[in-house]
This record gives sequence, C-alpha cells and structure tokens, in this order.
Amino acid sequence: MSQQPVSRYFTVAEANSHIAELQELFGRVMQLRSQLKVLYQELDEAGFAPRDNSEHELSEMPPPIARLHSVFLGLADTLQEQIEAIMEIGCVIKDIETGLVDWPSRHEGRDIWLCWKYGELEVEFWHELTTGFAGRRPVSDLGTEHS
Repeated sequence: MSQQPVSRYFTVAEANSHIAELQELFGRVMQLRSQLKVLYQELDEAGFAPRDNSEHELSEMPPPIARLHSVFLGLADTLQEQIEAIMEIGCVIKDIETGLVDWPSRHEGRDIWLCWKYGELEVEFWHELTTGFAGRRPVSDLGTEHS
C-alpha cells in the first residue's frame, strides 16, 4: 500500500482504542475480497474480466454476465469504502490480505511503527521504520511513555 504522510503520532492506548473498529472493518474487507475473487474468476472464464485499461461495455455482455459485472463493481466500490474508513483511523495499511496495519509513533526521539495484525486482540508489537513485520518487538520494550 502507498505511504501516507504522518498526520499524528499514536500511543499504544490510542491505537488499541481502534482495534474493535478495525476488527469489524477488516472482517468486511476479508469477506468482500473473497467474494470479489470468486466473481472475478467467473467473469474471467466468461471472457469479461474487469480490467482497468479496457472496460467492457455492459451492453456487449450477455445479461447474466452483465449482472455479475455490476455486482463485482458494486462490491469493489464497497471494498474501497472500507479501505478508506481504515485509513481515516490514522493507521497505514501494510498488507490488505492479512489485515496488517501500522500506526506512526515515536520512541526515544525517533519515528517507529506500532504494529497490529487482524486477529490480534491489541497492539502488542512495534518495529523500526526499516525493519518491517520481521523486526517486530514487544511493546513492553517501549516502557511507560507509550501506555
């Protein structure tokens, strides 16, 4: 996902205050992505896969395919709305498929990421800007300044 400018820094408690909402949003995202994959496969097999650069006209499609195509576009719009709602929280989506997000934070005068993945009950990890998910460390390492 693209990097967005840091508008504010979060504490662990502030990030945790959004977990329930993120669980709900990512639950819908996962469901929508699953439905879109199935519809895309059906449309692709019929020769009418939605493409950014060469969109088929609905009038060119057989009626059942046109209906599937319309449903696909509606679900894609809903997915985009869910992604925008996640981004409005202030976190940065790192991996949409796994529900991985980071919140900008500060520790000892430097920028860091507070890290959360869909299914985790709270923000339990952080990492340096350059280490990513593989460099996650427990938030208990941050001390009380992030509580």
